[in-house]
Amino acid sequence: MKKFILASVIIIMVLGLTQSCLGKGNRGIGLGAHYKNNCLSYVASFRTKVGLITLDSSLDYCPPTDEISYVLTPRISLFVNILGTRIYAGAGIEKSYIQWTSGTSEWSNLVYILQGGWEIFHLGAVSLSLDAQYELPVPPLQTININPESITFGARLFLYF
Repeated sequence: MKKFILASVIIIMVLGLTQSCLGKGNRGIGLGAHYKNNCLSYVASFRTKVGLITLDSSLDYCPPTDEISYVLTPRISLFVNILGTRIYAGAGIEKSYIQWTSGTSEWSNLVYILQGGWEIFHLGAVSLSLDAQYELPVPPLQTININPESITFGARLFLYF
C-alpha cells in the first residue's frame, strides 16, 4: 500500500509540473489521508471550483482492524473560499459502509460535517490541502457538545486541470 501511495504522489507531482505552463484549472483530483481516533484512512477526491464556491466529493477507505474488514465512506461537501484566499469553510454529509469481520455489513447513520481547510501551496497545477472536519449527528442536537473524537484531520494532494 505504501508503494501505491508513493507512486500516486509521484505521478500527480509529475503531471502537475508538466501542466504548470497551462495554468491552474477549476477541476481537480486528489489523493491523501484522514486521521481520526487512531485510524488512518486513505481518501480519493474530486473538486470543482466555480468562483468562490467549491464542490468537493471524496471516498475514504479505512483499512482492516480487529472487528472491521473495511469501511468505505462517501462524502460530499460545499465550501466557500473566504475572501479570495486559499482558506475555505463549508458543510457536507457522509454515510459509511461497514464490512465486519463476521461477514455482515451495514450502513451507518447519515452524518452532517462542518469542514474548514487551507490550500497551502500551489506548484503549477498541484496543490496541497489541509483540512479538519467535525461530525454532527442527524438531526443535530439542540446543544452541541464539542467531542474531540468527532474531529477528523486530513491532507490531500490535488492535481487541477
